[in-house]
Amino acid sequence: MVSCMKCGAENREDAVYCTNCGALLEKRRGGAAEPSEISRREPSQCFGSQPPRTGRREQSDYLGLLSAGVILIILALTYLRYPINLSLILSYLESLGARGGFVKPPLALLDPVIFFFYFVGAWTLVLSALRIVLQRDVKRAAGDVAGALFSFFFAFLLTNYANNVLRGQAVLAYLIVAIGLLVVVNAVVHFAYPERRWHAKD
Repeated sequence: MVSCMKCGAENREDAVYCTNCGALLEKRRGGAAEPSEISRREPSQCFGSQPPRTGRREQSDYLGLLSAGVILIILALTYLRYPINLSLILSYLESLGARGGFVKPPLALLDPVIFFFYFVGAWTLVLSALRIVLQRDVKRAAGDVAGALFSFFFAFLLTNYANNVLRGQAVLAYLIVAIGLLVVVNAVVHFAYPERRWHAKD
């Protein structure tokens, strides 16, 4: 029998909690009180939380923050290179309402978009190289390469559309194909490089 240190009630030898007051029992061995099995566990194990992680923790994606800053800079450079007049945008929107359908944007509106996507594609290629060199993250680097190729291809489509090489329907069809390929590539990358699982040491 095991005596409860709190109320003095007698409990079975294999009891963990006192049947009288509910206190955690301490078993005695050699005259000294020995904590029960549950009391020897870590707090995270007692309350069912996740086991402690072992190994190197995943690095914070500081390159993602850097990328956001670079894209803001590209936006500013695009505006400085192609300062768009607000009246031009308003007149284009009015023409859409007057025609009741899609109207090809003027070249002054297409050029900034083409410029932006070309530079975003170039930066994304640089970002993929930085992920490999600094973070050894092949999975994200492959995703960045796919995104860069999509940006280049979209800018290429807009360039041909602005130069009347491609019509609007062809641009839309090619764009849908490119989006589908981007989804497939990202799915393959996620399958080839699954998320790492953390396990507690035995």
